Amino acid sequence: MPIRMLYDGWPLAYAPLSPAAWHLRTLLAAAPEGVEPLLALPTDPQNAPLPDGPKAVYWHSHARGDWEQRILPQLAAEHAADAIHTCGLGASLLGKTPTVASPAEPEGPGGRSLLQAAMGRGGLARAHILWPQDLPAPRLPGTLQRLGPSVHPSFTPTRPRQAPAGLPDEYVLVLGLVEEAALGALLDSWSWASASIGEYYPLLLAPTDAQHAAWLQSQLEAQHAGDTVRVAPLLDPPEQAALLQCSSAVVCAAPPLAWGDPYRQALACGKAIVALQNASSEALLGSAGYLLQPGDSRAFGAAIITVVVDEKVREELEDAAIKHAGAWNANEFREKLGEIYRQIGD
Repeated sequence: MPIRMLYDGWPLAYAPLSPAAWHLRTLLAAAPEGVEPLLALPTDPQNAPLPDGPKAVYWHSHARGDWEQRILPQLAAEHAADAIHTCGLGASLLGKTPTVASPAEPEGPGGRSLLQAAMGRGGLARAHILWPQDLPAPRLPGTLQRLGPSVHPSFTPTRPRQAPAGLPDEYVLVLGLVEEAALGALLDSWSWASASIGEYYPLLLAPTDAQHAAWLQSQLEAQHAGDTVRVAPLLDPPEQAALLQCSSAVVCAAPPLAWGDPYRQALACGKAIVALQNASSEALLGSAGYLLQPGDSRAFGAAIITVVVDEKVREELEDAAIKHAGAWNANEFREKLGEIYRQIGD
């Protein structure tokens, strides 16, 4: 009997370029043998096609907490799913269907009420938490299961023949769900770099959806960012991969997430990465990143200049990135995922 897995498609519908959406695509692309995938969707994805393969089931909703606590368990029961797999940081507290969670979103309510966020956290206590082998253990309830890192097959070192329309010839790409304070610190760092490289290498901020793009634009205006900082156009998923592949260097301005994270995507594309130093970024990047202590905007700006203009430094980081990502094994990820699914199905 195949295992029927209901995948939580919320991020595909409402944030199709987010880490959670990318990780969900990765899971569907790596679907193990003997698994029948069902994709639960609250609405059709915005500006993004559905992944090939899984059958889609719908229950229209705009309420994240209700979707998580009530609707997903009901869809699982209606379609006789053996388990639910979510990329969020929450699970149904009272639902009877087992949950697998591979978190690909930052800590916080995430569109849920405070009560629903607390219930989702409580639901994780009964869930199987999937976590990459190369990151420190999380402070999450639930049964922790380790497996190797993985990234969507769209992210490779191969530069596309043609870059997405509307992009400059060269640019420094900012990836990650940057909060207001972190964005302010990044723009402060960029003020040290823009005079030297900004005219030829503008700073490009990558949004995850239309709401995020509007917020980024409003922040740039509020903080009086110069002409050398732009918000990238909203792209479909294949073009989003090309946006990364065509960049001159990458800045990761938010802490790493466990799955679907821009750090891993940039490594897989063989990009020189500048990021802040913390336990997770050190574990994830190792020598494949230019890591700076938080709080020194001038040093961070100087690091961006270095990876752009110093060809030797950039090539060393790019080679280290390709080598680092080359150790990830998609087949091992698929096999381990299948083992976990079968354990739950049994």
